[in-house]
Amino acid sequence: MQLHVLQHTDRLTVGGIADWAAAQSLELVMHRPDQKENLTPLNANALDGLIILDGPQDVAEHAPWVAAERILIRSLDKLGRPIFGIGFGAQQIARAFGSQVVPLATPVYGAQPITRCEDGMTVTAFQWQRAALLALAGSTTVYQDAAGEVQGFAYHQRITGIQFHLETPLAEQAAILASWPKPSQPLATTAQVAAQAELERLLTTTFL
Repeated sequence: MQLHVLQHTDRLTVGGIADWAAAQSLELVMHRPDQKENLTPLNANALDGLIILDGPQDVAEHAPWVAAERILIRSLDKLGRPIFGIGFGAQQIARAFGSQVVPLATPVYGAQPITRCEDGMTVTAFQWQRAALLALAGSTTVYQDAAGEVQGFAYHQRITGIQFHLETPLAEQAAILASWPKPSQPLATTAQVAAQAELERLLTTTFL
């Protein structure tokens, strides 16, 4: 089984997703649309699943590849193929199906508590969030923050989007926070282990 991955910046890699994929004997096929890679040759019928990573981009951008990603998302959805989006990737899913994404007045960086709606469990996750999701019609909210804002959703058969990061290694977290002027902290080691476990649960539910 091959999962195609859309990466949008060198600063955010697949991280812990690679560990899960290796344990499941899955191949990750990387793409860089932000570096002008043409997504048009990707045939939805030939894809087993899609992972869309975060990035510094804004979903309001009019770059051709931003639109091409949404076309691919909708095509995969029609086929019932699984999709997992993180940050910008989750926002791309929301916009592909007509939901709004709005800029945050104050970006959120660093370790933040996220609540899993089904059982109230709190997961400490890494945030690099500059925009908020409005509820996507027909979706189920699966994660919320302390203010009750949508932080994750499930949609149609096998689509999952999350605004926060479970996959980001501690070194990448530290590098991102080093450029942020306000004091913020990466996850503690124990929280990182718990984040990886939650990531693997989500990926297994979405793709397997």
